[in-house]
Amino acid sequence: MKTNLQQKLKSYGKTYWNFEQIKRDGIHKIANYPAMMVAPMQHKLIEDIVNMEGNISNIFDPFHGSGTTLVEGNRFGLDLIGIDINPLANLITKVKLQGINKDTIYNSNEELFLNLKKYKESNIEAHSFEKIEKWFRNDVIYDLSVIRKSIIDEKDKKNREYYWTCMSDLIRKYSNTRSSTFKLHIKEESKIENMDNNIIKDFINSVETNISSFESEKSNSKLLIQGDSLEVMGEMEADSIDFICTSPPYGDNGTTVTYGQFSILSLLWIDKKDLTISNDQLIKNFSAIDTLSLGGRIDPSISKSDNIPSMTLVNILKTISIDKQKKIKNFFNDYFNVIREMIRVLKPGHLMVLTLGNRRVDNKEIKLDEITKEFCINNGLEVEAEIVRNISRKRMPAMVSHVSNVGPVKSMNSETVLILRKGEV
Repeated sequence: MKTNLQQKLKSYGKTYWNFEQIKRDGIHKIANYPAMMVAPMQHKLIEDIVNMEGNISNIFDPFHGSGTTLVEGNRFGLDLIGIDINPLANLITKVKLQGINKDTIYNSNEELFLNLKKYKESNIEAHSFEKIEKWFRNDVIYDLSVIRKSIIDEKDKKNREYYWTCMSDLIRKYSNTRSSTFKLHIKEESKIENMDNNIIKDFINSVETNISSFESEKSNSKLLIQGDSLEVMGEMEADSIDFICTSPPYGDNGTTVTYGQFSILSLLWIDKKDLTISNDQLIKNFSAIDTLSLGGRIDPSISKSDNIPSMTLVNILKTISIDKQKKIKNFFNDYFNVIREMIRVLKPGHLMVLTLGNRRVDNKEIKLDEITKEFCINNGLEVEAEIVRNISRKRMPAMVSHVSNVGPVKSMNSETVLILRKGEV
């Protein structure tokens, strides 16, 4: 079977898995999110594996992000299980999977648009949170408050959650933060002053346009959990998952992809009643989500430890400054613990698919693909197949950091898909 799957995936040609000409469309276009998976690639990968394995009824993504893998798994009628620490990712994925209430959505839209007009002219009280005026112009604050109040008035929960998703996609666009990075950095003052405010018009257009993206809801089970993947998996039954398909973080969020900073402004506008937040600390400050994610918390005992279960990682650490080593060790401590849990919950004889990217620290490549492969083999998995693909269209900044004496460091331009099988008992 090992040869068959590898041969099948390679039979499409060297550049097939790059999916270079593919643009996001349909349900995957309703909300932007950092480093989104390529939906057609995930679809084809899941299709081939489901067809070849013949024993897959559920799919698990412990880092579901904007839900690409779960949406594609849903199209095959698989039962879905997903975890993400980010409440915004959780909301976006929930909306993609549950859809809208098609019986009421057009009446809801009509009421929503009437309220937008009414509140725009009524001098309502503006929404507020700490440092709101730093991140939004006063006229934008008012118009976002009009949208927020109009959404809160909607009684149908599905439709309301859909509206929040449409709104969230515009909040960053009309904020004072730069679009060239996922981190929160103030734009130049001239750009803030000269920005046209069409947010209400854009919101109405988004609500009307995205409705056609939703498909009929399937009867398969859908379990989405907002929380820490390691903690949640610790409560899951061993040998219970047919198929794991995910793209775990490539490094700690604070220095890799700041999902939390990207999301926090939206989260501070959305009514908490419509968010699942397992830990209030997540929205305590602008970097809390990233701090509470994998490798975000520095543990001095781990930083000093030389107990590293990967010789590949040991050798890479020797080339990196002591200061940077601490963060890398912390990340991999969390990462290895998560992979162990993923192996534990996966059924014997079944597959785990990991999409991995190799970031750079001190301009040295952290070979996450090799480190992961080594760790998984040492923990009872076999490599079934492997794909290396270019990611020229993936939504990531072109430059991610600046190193002394080196200058800007380019972000990754390729990723590895590892397909691993858990040994039989």
